[in-house]
Amino acid sequence: MKYKPFQIHSIIFTAATVAVLFLYFIATPLISRLDLLSEDMFFKIRGPVPQSDTIVIAAIDEKSIDQLGRWPWQRDTIARLIDRLNEYKAGVAGFDIVFSSPETSAAGRQLVNLQESLKGRVSQDISREISRAAALANTDGILNTSLKNYGRAVLGYFFHFSEDGLEHLSEAEMESYLKAVEKTRFSGIKQQPGTRISSLDLPTAYAVESNIAEITEGINLAGYFNFSPESDGSIRKIPLIVKYRDMVGLKDRDDYFFPPLSLSMLRQYFECPVLILVDPAGVEQVALAIGDEALTIPTNDRGEMRINYYGPSRTFEHISIADILDGTVPREKIENKIVLVGATATAIEDVRITPFDEVFPGIEIHATIIENIRTNQILSEPKVSKMVIDLLGVFTVGLILLLTMSRFGAMINGGVILLLSGAAFFICYSLFSSLIVVSPVAPLMEIIAVASSLYVYRYIVEEKEKRYIQGAFSQYLSPDVINELILDPEKLKLGGNRKELTAFFSDVAGFSSISEKMNPEELVELLNEYLTEMTNIVLRYNGTVDKYEGDAIIAFFGAPLEDPDHAAKCCFMALDMQQRLAELNRNWQSRGKPLLSVRMGINTGMMVVGNMGSAQRMDYTIMGDAVNLAARLEGVNKQYETSIMISQFTYKLCKDRFEVRELDTVRVVGKQEAITIYELLARKGGLDQHTEELVRQYNIGLGHYKAREWDKAINVFGALFDAEHDDGPTLTYLERCLDFRLSPPGKNWDGVHVLTSK
Repeated sequence: MKYKPFQIHSIIFTAATVAVLFLYFIATPLISRLDLLSEDMFFKIRGPVPQSDTIVIAAIDEKSIDQLGRWPWQRDTIARLIDRLNEYKAGVAGFDIVFSSPETSAAGRQLVNLQESLKGRVSQDISREISRAAALANTDGILNTSLKNYGRAVLGYFFHFSEDGLEHLSEAEMESYLKAVEKTRFSGIKQQPGTRISSLDLPTAYAVESNIAEITEGINLAGYFNFSPESDGSIRKIPLIVKYRDMVGLKDRDDYFFPPLSLSMLRQYFECPVLILVDPAGVEQVALAIGDEALTIPTNDRGEMRINYYGPSRTFEHISIADILDGTVPREKIENKIVLVGATATAIEDVRITPFDEVFPGIEIHATIIENIRTNQILSEPKVSKMVIDLLGVFTVGLILLLTMSRFGAMINGGVILLLSGAAFFICYSLFSSLIVVSPVAPLMEIIAVASSLYVYRYIVEEKEKRYIQGAFSQYLSPDVINELILDPEKLKLGGNRKELTAFFSDVAGFSSISEKMNPEELVELLNEYLTEMTNIVLRYNGTVDKYEGDAIIAFFGAPLEDPDHAAKCCFMALDMQQRLAELNRNWQSRGKPLLSVRMGINTGMMVVGNMGSAQRMDYTIMGDAVNLAARLEGVNKQYETSIMISQFTYKLCKDRFEVRELDTVRVVGKQEAITIYELLARKGGLDQHTEELVRQYNIGLGHYKAREWDKAINVFGALFDAEHDDGPTLTYLERCLDFRLSPPGKNWDGVHVLTSK
């Protein structure tokens, strides 16, 4: 069964698409990695985005460490910082720091014990001094007092998201840490009917290391500062809800769900609750209830929010804690601002990988999340599932490629491929700019797979066609024409086209008698030499050799390649052939070989041209009445003893470029229409004076002939014949005029000579 090209392309498209889908579903990690990289690329193309000055970083930087000593600082120093932020009226202060163990020194504890043991046994003055000294030594208590006085601080803690690596925590410690953060967990999560929240696929923590109870007692809110890196280590999402799985007894606690530091800070800043709605599929909604409005935070079913980075590190303003403690920072820099306290000094900085930077301060990721939520600039995924979008993109671009690559050539298809790739990329980037994340990876994979498969197939087919064209036409077409046919083989498709062409027929006069006088080897040698030289001239003018019939050459101009100058090129070729034949005759004469005389007929008109024959064997040829006329003109040369005869149709197209002599107006056998025929003599201006005078006198005689002035015509043609015995047209008209003088034609004679033979 022979398939049509579109059917073959459809099979290739199907195979390539199946391969893409197989890779899509099997190599999920690879696809996910490419999706992430495309998202990172969009960030870099978009570049840094300016944001408000609402968020500032209170930095534990090199300057602060130089002035305040190495990290960690005493907690009374942290208390001083909180007091200063309180004085500045900071809107909220979040700490990317955890105070997970008591700091009060042994001496401080001894003072407390001493105070208790001496109670009632010493004077009040001594007791007050001991109490003052004990209070100064209790830095945890000092920090607690500052937190209470400020009332807008949010502390951080961290979860363990693996069951491994918890050996350093005893059950008592885990329970103690959990109790310290119990009051900061989410409350009142709304569940849709049929939902069991503990069974949802949410990020799950197995242990927590939080601030000690004495410090936590002074705050209202806290949040975890963990990040969840992707497989490549980059931070692109933040879980807004973490489920706590109690390691003591390995059970889920239905009401133990905790927020991140960033969300808790916004809750404190806006003094609003967080609304969470879950359904059996997962997290349906997370929102901040600010007044009468709900600021919805887009998340996936796992409650994870995509982070919309604004730029590389230091996108947010950093203020040294040393300057804050000194009070040298302008009040407007901190008043009513969201302040994040964290380390940025080289030795202690918490650095992370982000799409913009491989060394990005973790404290700025919290700042980015807060700014995303506060300004509602959160990246989100479409409501339709990623798989549906990817598959839709795959089939859309695949079908477009199938339809275009089945119909057009390499140049157009290359443009379509670039256009489709650019469109896929542009659409995804435009959506990204509108805060919707759609990956171009799947459609681009389809473009690569389908386009490369079809190109490989076409390359194989075109190489086959190229070899066929070169093998079949190298003897008949010029290399330039063959190259163009290779670029567009459709011009050689089986079947014909009707178009205006110029046909050429040539034949060696008296070849039969010549062949009888030569042995076969000599005859073949002579004929091959002649045909080779003539064929070279045909190809030089980008003509097409139709076929050889013995000594006859059939050629045409204007196909397979369009050539508006086909008539003139054919005439130029015929003149060059006669000139080359004269040179060959001189050579053959010197070698004792017979001389050749060649008659040529040329006609221009509408012809059918194309590959004709069967699928197994075909010829690129011409047919039609215009072709037959060219063949007859070649034979008519014999009656006028001329070498090159052209029709009025050819003459009309190139009369300004050649010297011709009008021969006659004739009616060929089987046709009613009369045509004027001409002898092609030379290129324009190429006649010598003798021939010019002969043609001039000839035309005078022809005029008398057409006017039925037989005597005058006989006088002119007779004089010409006396001077030129071998001029065939002169002799033809002389004989015809002598006949007409004896037997004049009828009154209806129109000057048309009827040819009685083909």
